Amino acid sequence: MLAKVKIWTSFLLIILVAGTLCACGSTAPEVPLPSETPSVTADRVEVVYFHRAQRCNSCIYAENGTRYALSTYFEDELASNKIIFRLVNLEDKENATIVKQYGAFTSSLFINTIIDGSDHIQEVKEIWFILGNDKAFVEIVKGKVEESLKEIPDGSK
Repeated sequence: MLAKVKIWTSFLLIILVAGTLCACGSTAPEVPLPSETPSVTADRVEVVYFHRAQRCNSCIYAENGTRYALSTYFEDELASNKIIFRLVNLEDKENATIVKQYGAFTSSLFINTIIDGSDHIQEVKEIWFILGNDKAFVEIVKGKVEESLKEIPDGSK
């Protein structure tokens, strides 16, 4: 009986590991926002989404939800580069500096309020607890960006 339990435990462990490795095998299409190649303004809000090369549905959902919130509620700020959206592949060696600056190590969303050249970086961890709840996801991103805009001179929304 103990041997069967060990076999089933091993089998389930293999399935779990294989499922985890395969879960992040998707890639998302690139949908540019106007500010991805910005002429940078001095005081601004940078919304930075970090991802790995191989991405799962949750990672893609987080990126798409962030893009939706920004393009829906902050169109003018994106156009004027008061808000800049950056999509950063963690595994690309060219991004090593920004990955280190933000302390990112996995898929994550950060909002950086830049005032007088000083970074005020905050990770938005709450999004991971409400994946699949579109309204709540968008409200969290929208709220965090609005808070950051209020800190910037003439940035109130």
